[in-house]
Amino acid sequence: MKNTRQLFTGIMLLLLIYSCKRPFAPDVVASDVNYLVVEGNINTGADTTIIKLSRTTQLSDSTKRKNETGAKVYVEDDKNIQYALPELASGMYKAALNLKNVQKCRLHIVTKDQKEYVSDYVDALTTPPIDSISYTVTGTGIQLYTYAHDPTNQIKYYRWDFDETWEYVSYYQTLYKYDAVNNKVVPRVGEDIFHCWIDGHSNQILLGSSAGLSQSVINNQPIAYVDQSSGKLAQGYSMLLKQYALTKEAYEYWQKIKKNTEQLGSIFDAQPSALTGNLHNLNDANEPVLGYIGASSVTSKRFLIGHNSLPISSAVYYPPPDSSDCKQKAIQFSPDDTYGVRLNNTFARGDSLITSDYGLPGRILGYLYTGAECVDCRVKMKGGRNVKPPYWPDVL
Repeated sequence: MKNTRQLFTGIMLLLLIYSCKRPFAPDVVASDVNYLVVEGNINTGADTTIIKLSRTTQLSDSTKRKNETGAKVYVEDDKNIQYALPELASGMYKAALNLKNVQKCRLHIVTKDQKEYVSDYVDALTTPPIDSISYTVTGTGIQLYTYAHDPTNQIKYYRWDFDETWEYVSYYQTLYKYDAVNNKVVPRVGEDIFHCWIDGHSNQILLGSSAGLSQSVINNQPIAYVDQSSGKLAQGYSMLLKQYALTKEAYEYWQKIKKNTEQLGSIFDAQPSALTGNLHNLNDANEPVLGYIGASSVTSKRFLIGHNSLPISSAVYYPPPDSSDCKQKAIQFSPDDTYGVRLNNTFARGDSLITSDYGLPGRILGYLYTGAECVDCRVKMKGGRNVKPPYWPDVL
């Protein structure tokens, strides 16, 4: 789930770290902290089930994540049929299992050192669809809400997360590029490095319940606030909201995590209290195992909004870099005998890019250039890409 591994890493570290509010030192601090962390949800629909395995680490350990590799991971139904989840990346086990006819299931893990872990059997829930996503203008941004209902009145507990994508632009737009093979400037054809898109992921625990209502209805559930100062609303913004049905036990587990993280102010901080999930070592009931495995289908809905659709003023460019970082320099054709050397020295490393030509009417005298981060949107923001997502409209 910006990445749920950090959430569970924080939970693990509750056994040995100090809370930012008061010291927390349980008796097990001095013992081995190499505990298994299990993240994910058994997807009973057509989508992919993703399970991530890792190990807890000391705060002093510089390793950001200690993945559990080489394990055998299965989903088992109540008829003892196993569905394998192969390891497709370090510590990540995934497959599309299509468990629509399964009533109950659990996760079964055999690590490479032959330790066995299982989750409790859980009901395979059918998640109702998301009815809609709406927004209201609040302050200098927009507040997003969701609505859902279960016509069978069976599902009372919900969890959400989301992936977000937004468009942004670089400081300068260019029509030229440097041809290193021939050491010359040529038109930039068929490559847009002015418009880019970048992804994010929800970093809050989003829960809802209709348990106190006569009908299973989720109405006006706050999902996220997007402020214009984030730059996410400058061009266009998309959210893919995912909805998960929960059992009461899973809901209460997530509530405890939410309560702890809100006390400390961050989902990534150490947790001040132990959280018992539904995973166990088959041969050692005293070994802590971190995580909670549920089983449900996943429903989703996409929200898209463009800059021009917003009733609030928002800049179309957000730094960094800003104007002071993107001052232009000039490279002149004259003197001709040194132009080639100067061109190569300026652009061969790739850290400077051409912004435009300059000169007199009908006569180009040279080119203007600046740092690559001011021209290439992929350099401006790490992770940005200049390929428009397939769901992104031409006009938003």
